[in-house]
Amino acid sequence: MSYRFSWRKGIQLRLRGVAAAAFFAVASLAIAPSLASPSQAGVRPCTPGYSYAGYAGREGVNGVAATISAPALPAVWTGHAAAWVGVGGIHEGPGNANEWLQAGIAAFPRVGLRLYVEEVSRGEARRFADLGPAVVGRRYRVRVVEKRPDVWRAFVNGRRVGKPAYLPTTRGSWRPVATAESWSAARSSCNRYAYRFEGVSALQAGRWRTLGEAERLGAGLTRERSGFSALS
Repeated sequence: MSYRFSWRKGIQLRLRGVAAAAFFAVASLAIAPSLASPSQAGVRPCTPGYSYAGYAGREGVNGVAATISAPALPAVWTGHAAAWVGVGGIHEGPGNANEWLQAGIAAFPRVGLRLYVEEVSRGEARRFADLGPAVVGRRYRVRVVEKRPDVWRAFVNGRRVGKPAYLPTTRGSWRPVATAESWSAARSSCNRYAYRFEGVSALQAGRWRTLGEAERLGAGLTRERSGFSALS
C-alpha cells in the first residue's frame, strides 16, 4: 500500500502496490475460502479504484497508533479491504522519493483477514510482509514509531514487526494517517467492510496524545471518543 500527500491542497491519496500484495497473498497462502463473501445478486457494481474512510493529522509527529479490529469478516470480491496506521507516501521523500511505512489488517479474496506491514525505505523496493491470520473481533494495537532520526519501526501488540524503514523528509516530521481503505477492480461489486479504530493517538514531543485536529478522508465514518468506525 502507498499513498500520496498534497501538503498545500489537502490530502490526496494515491494507493499502489496493494493489488500486487493481494495477488501474492492469494497465490501463496493455502487458506480456506471466506464464508463472508456476499452473493452477487443485488450487489451494486463499484467504481474501480481506491476509496478511504479515516483521518490524517495536520501536524508532523514521531509516531501514530490505534487499536484496530474487524467486528465482522470483510466481504472482498477483488483487491482488498484494509485498515491501517502509517506515515510517508509516494514521491514524498527528498527528491520525490517514495517512502512509507504502514501496518494493520487487510482482507483479500479467498484468503480472509491478515495482519501485515509494508515499507518502502528510501532508495529501496517495496516490502510487503504477511504476518499471519488476524481474528475477527480481536483488537490489535498497531503502532508506527520513529525510533531514531528518520528510522521508523512498526509494532503489533507490542511486538516489533517487519524491517526498519529509513524515511528522511525535508518537511520536518511526517503527518500521521489512520484509515480504512478499499480497492476494487473494474466491473466488480463493491467490497464491504466494517473496521473500528480505538485509541487513535500521535506521538509528539515525547508524549502520546489523542489525535486532535485531523483531516477527514472519505465517507462512511462515525467519530467516537478517541477513535472512529469505518463502514463500507
